[in-house]
Amino acid sequence: MILTILKTVLGLLILLAIGFLCSKLGLIDEGAEKKLTDLLLKVIQPVYLFMAYQRAFDRGLLRDFLICFALAAAAFLAMILISHLFFPKGSRDREVGLIVCAFPNVGFMGIPLISGIYGTEGVFFLTTMITVFNVLIWTYGIIVMSGDHGHLRDTGKRLLSPALIAIAVGLVCFSLGLLVPEVVAAPLNQLCAMHTPLAMLISGAVVARADLGRGLKDLMVYKISFLRMLLLPAAVALLLFWLPVDPRLITIVVLSSGFSAGSIPLMLCIRYGKNSILAGECLALTSVLSVVTTPLVYLLLNLLMGAV
Repeated sequence: MILTILKTVLGLLILLAIGFLCSKLGLIDEGAEKKLTDLLLKVIQPVYLFMAYQRAFDRGLLRDFLICFALAAAAFLAMILISHLFFPKGSRDREVGLIVCAFPNVGFMGIPLISGIYGTEGVFFLTTMITVFNVLIWTYGIIVMSGDHGHLRDTGKRLLSPALIAIAVGLVCFSLGLLVPEVVAAPLNQLCAMHTPLAMLISGAVVARADLGRGLKDLMVYKISFLRMLLLPAAVALLLFWLPVDPRLITIVVLSSGFSAGSIPLMLCIRYGKNSILAGECLALTSVLSVVTTPLVYLLLNLLMGAV
């Protein structure tokens, strides 16, 4: 399992490096970054999320899915609350700290890694983390980044984002056992295959604009990275390990809580004019650190729960 984790992390780092080179060679500039980000968030990601629910209905799977959903919600709630303790009002780059710490790379890094450990059924359960991620990133995340708490009507509009619409439709189709014809599924799956590479290319391009030399001297980068990679997954592990549920579900949620900084928070920093350079530096450092920290989180779970 440790070897699978290492191979997955290294693969994502290679994609990040390619995006870095594309930016340095002038193939991806800031304008291209924004357009590619819109393409990813408004087209590719919704299709990807919908297809994650394209599987035959099974009552046992639905029961475990709902349990895993509750675990995922608890994990995100814990990460959000702990992040607020470390980034109180008035602190420097508070929005970046809150969004980067609370939202790990559950989709881009999670799918290949969890698939390698538990196969396609593991990915099905991982969609609970992806679902909670998307519900919160487009509500709580937008409020944090925009500074506008808004009204209930505004929140309702945010819930009509392409990602959340895709999740809702996907859940309905799974519950009713509705599968799209193969002639439709094949091209949609090809589109889904673009998700991780495109996200990491965009992230690499943003990292290329970061002053990594300065970033490595910035204590804020280390603070965010420590929270994202070690403290938060450890807190989630201590919160969940004692529950009498399938250890696989706890492992999926805890490992996901310890993934590197997510690409979507970085893209939201770009969209809302926050410190995207800091977010990019955190993404770069946490991606490198994940080669060590993700296996450590897995070993911690083994110590707490036995073989998982």
